[in-house]
Amino acid sequence: MSQKDSAMLFKPDTEQVLVRGLNAMTKACDALTKQNETLNHDIEKMKNKISRLQERILIDQPEKE
Repeated sequence: MSQKDSAMLFKPDTEQVLVRGLNAMTKACDALTKQNETLNHDIEKMKNKISRLQERILIDQPEKE
């Protein structure tokens, strides 16, 4: 095995580097998308809770005469 063959054995080609990078970015994007969906769901739940609490405040407030 020549020195050039040995060097190529451990040096990934450009396509391999790009494919690995693209795969990593895809996984990161998928994780962020899932996290974003979770956060949006949590926001909706919080909005609903705020609305219920605001209604309760209005109901529990003594009427001013």
